[in-house]
Parts: sequence; C-alpha cells; structure tokens
Amino acid sequence: MPTRERGVILPPLRAPSRSEPRARPRTAVTAAGLARLRRACAAVVLLLVLAGCAPASVTDQGDAVRFAYDFFLWTAAGVFTIVSGLIVWSIIRYRRKNDELPKQIHGSNTLELTWTIIPLILVLILFAVTLNAQGKVLHRAHNPAVTIKVTGFQWSWQFDYEGSGAQVVGVPKQPPTMVVPVGEPVRIKLVSADVVHSFYVPRTLFKRQAIPGTVNEFDLTFDQTGTYNGHCVQFCGVAHADMVFDVRVVSQSEFQSWLASAARAPAGASGTP
Repeated sequence: MPTRERGVILPPLRAPSRSEPRARPRTAVTAAGLARLRRACAAVVLLLVLAGCAPASVTDQGDAVRFAYDFFLWTAAGVFTIVSGLIVWSIIRYRRKNDELPKQIHGSNTLELTWTIIPLILVLILFAVTLNAQGKVLHRAHNPAVTIKVTGFQWSWQFDYEGSGAQVVGVPKQPPTMVVPVGEPVRIKLVSADVVHSFYVPRTLFKRQAIPGTVNEFDLTFDQTGTYNGHCVQFCGVAHADMVFDVRVVSQSEFQSWLASAARAPAGASGTP
C-alpha cells in the first residue's frame, strides 16, 4: 500500500524485476575511462617526443649541434619525470587521512646536500656539452678545400669561389646553387651588400647573420651528397621570400669538373653554371 508522509503519497517499494536492465557498474566505467586516459597520455607523450626530435644533420658541425640538442632534451625529460613522480608520490603517500598531524620533519642535511649537489653536477655536464658543441661549430680548418664568398643582397645570393674565378649569381625567380665537395671543409665568408640577411640551411642545423660591413667566417663539412634547400630567415624587405638557394654536395671529382667549367663561364652567370 502507498504510504503518506507530510501530505505526499509515496509509491510502494518493490524489487526490480529480472527483465529490467541493470545499471552499468561504476567500476567498469571507471576502468574504461582510465584505459582511455592512459592511451591519450601515451599519444600525447609520443607526439611531444616526435615534435622535440631535431632533423638529421648533413654536416660534421650539425652532428655536434644535434647531440647537444638531444642531450638537453632528454635531460629535461628525465628531470621532469623524476620531479613529477616525486610530487605525485608525495601527494598520494602523505595525503590527509584524519585530523591527526603527520610526523613533523624539521630538516635533513643529507637530503639538502643531495638536491643541491645533483643539480650542480647536472649543470656542469650541460655546460661541458655546450662547450664541446660550440668548439666543433666554431672550429676552422687550416686548409679548407674551397673558400666561397657568400654575398646576400636584396633579394638573392651571390657565390664567389676564391682563387678560381667561378661565380654564381641568383636572379628573381631563379635561385642560385652553391656547389661544394663532400667530406671536405668548406670555408664560407658571409657578407651583405645592403641590409641584414641570414644564411640558413636547415639540414646543417646552423644559421649565421650576414651583416653589412662585417665578414662572418665559418666552416661547413658535408658528410653526404645531395641537394639541400637554404633561405634567408631574417626579414629583409618586400621580396624576402625570394631569397632562397640550394646547396648541391657532389663528389671530389665532380666538384673539380664543375669548378673548371664554372671558371670558364661568363662572369655573373646566374643560377647554376
């Protein structure tokens, strides 16, 4: 019989019949949600790792830069994992369970020395890795195989091969190509004819500014043949997007043949002789 309580008629209580669908257990929903969360976290971590990977370098100098980049990246990932893990562990291990205060710790010389010495050693290691990479990038060979004067101008590039008379000049919509030998140090003398430009070949992991009135010298030693795109990454005017060029790395014999034919070509020939 229905019951009356404060003027409200309540229906009689009854047990659910076997034909009625039962509610889904909350534990099953929680388990499925946790599984989806784990998959999502794994996907995010994978994307972050892939996004943080530097491209493979094609020069000896770029290899040093890549090693330093990867070392810093994985070191930061390790520190983040350890610190985050300790924070989560502390939250779970020392969460409040009742009104009693936890055991009070007023200090630990061992712990304080540990979290002071370990970061100090880590910083010294990172400093050493940086100096090693910087030394390899800034090192200049005593006898480079070829010296090229690279001139940036609005809005293209000019490559002059010193001691040979070979010259390559880019024109609008016709990017120039700088031909270099594989396995030999190439000396670059970078200058600008007007405004600040930037010499950048992504596969070398190296960039250097072309500043008016300043000669920036550096070496690049390509360790594999192929053609690699380069461009100016310093905004230099309305046709900045046209300041692109190619670096073609060839064998020693092919380079010598190209250099001889380029030296016989008319001065200021555009594109690739």
